[in-house]
Amino acid sequence: MSARECLNCGETPSSLKQNGIVLCGIEEGYEYRELAYEFPRHRWVDWKDAELAKAGIRPEAFDKHRRTPMMHLQWVGCDDTVRGHIAAKPEDVGLFADREGQCILCGRAPVAASGNSVEGGE
Repeated sequence: MSARECLNCGETPSSLKQNGIVLCGIEEGYEYRELAYEFPRHRWVDWKDAELAKAGIRPEAFDKHRRTPMMHLQWVGCDDTVRGHIAAKPEDVGLFADREGQCILCGRAPVAASGNSVEGGE
């Protein structure tokens, strides 16, 4: 068996066997643990191009994110997503950014109004 982790729950085949786990899921909570997400089966294979595209990953970054856990795909950096950077508008300053034009997701500034390109960084 491979020592690779399940892309859904993060468990390895050996940890599943050792702990007697059959369920593929993610627990949440502090004092009381609850099952927050349950998946029909463990996923050991890498993500396919179509699956990464559906998650909003740019084709140039597919190889970089083949083994990125499912729950982490939503937090992939702006440069690797189709969405790109989202420049802060005047009403976003103080809530989502420190100044107008700063990306409200990754914090880089200033961000071109068209997104996906950064004119300068910090």
